[in-house]
Amino acid sequence: MHLPISLLFTTYHLNQGGVEQVLLTYAHGLDREKYRITVACLEGGTVAGEIAALKGADVIVIQTTSRLMRLLEFFAIARRVKPHIIHNHACWYGLLVGLLVGSRRVETLHNIYHWLNWHERLRYGLYCLLANRIIAVSQAVMDFGVGFFPFMKKEKFSVIYNGVDPNAMNTATDTGALRERHRLPVGVTVVGFMGRLTEQKGLSYLLQADASLKSNEKVVFLIVGDGELRAALEEEALKLKLTNVIFAGFQRDVAGYLAMFDIFVLPSLWEGLPVALVEAMAAGKPVVATAVSGTPEVVTDGETGFLVEPKNADQLAERITRLIEDPSLRDRMGRAARIRVKEKFSAATMIRATEQLYQELLESQ
Repeated sequence: MHLPISLLFTTYHLNQGGVEQVLLTYAHGLDREKYRITVACLEGGTVAGEIAALKGADVIVIQTTSRLMRLLEFFAIARRVKPHIIHNHACWYGLLVGLLVGSRRVETLHNIYHWLNWHERLRYGLYCLLANRIIAVSQAVMDFGVGFFPFMKKEKFSVIYNGVDPNAMNTATDTGALRERHRLPVGVTVVGFMGRLTEQKGLSYLLQADASLKSNEKVVFLIVGDGELRAALEEEALKLKLTNVIFAGFQRDVAGYLAMFDIFVLPSLWEGLPVALVEAMAAGKPVVATAVSGTPEVVTDGETGFLVEPKNADQLAERITRLIEDPSLRDRMGRAARIRVKEKFSAATMIRATEQLYQELLESQ
């Protein structure tokens, strides 16, 4: 195989979220002497701009609402860049286009799509027959995919955990400006969440946990992110008379906000392999997270943080309180969390495993 290898990533949008962060990590980490990277999507955004600014990476945004025209546009892009591999992320077009142009095809299964009805399950199972290999972002996601979708074969799967750059999550040393922006007084304990404000993230239970704390005068819940439930969550916080909750909105300064957190909380109802959780652990933060899907593969209960039952506000409150009251425990768990990410969930590990999969595909042609 002559270098560079042409690699086409296909996805729906490049604005915010775990899938987008994974694509950004690939764009940063893949060897430019070995790969020529193109990302084709239907909607741009912040991540699209960051990828486009990288040397040796190109982003193409398809601007049409017609499904047929979208397919033709993806096909035209593939004809132009001549990809050796098409790596599809949450998009209905990539694998089909890869088949049409004769590329090797990789599908990444990012989440537990339990809400799909029977014909959507059938359609996605049939679609994944077009993939030469399927990456699952956790063992739980692979087990779900094999059991939930028809035609999914375990032999096609490889589990490759989402990874982050631990050094990039540990760069913020002075958070004074951010603390001043959000009027965080000295000595306050910051319990932080970072992610999309959607049903999946279970934030209503976090607000209920806050309401049940015996004393929250010196605790602030800082919720970083945006989404369709923001207004409803703000209204719920008012109804619960919570005066210690700050909705910070979407922020790109991930490292800066994580540096402000004393505790990271992820009360999700389901997950694939949550990137925000891995980022928080890489930043040396103890976590309290629900034991759903791939999360227990990341968090070692009692060592790097605490795992709790989903939809259990009382358990959330109890574990958060333990960390609030014990700074030495926070420090010990935070250091263990960072070590765990370095050992198993680094960007380098993810990229190395993916490159090995690519190589196997190309050698099998």
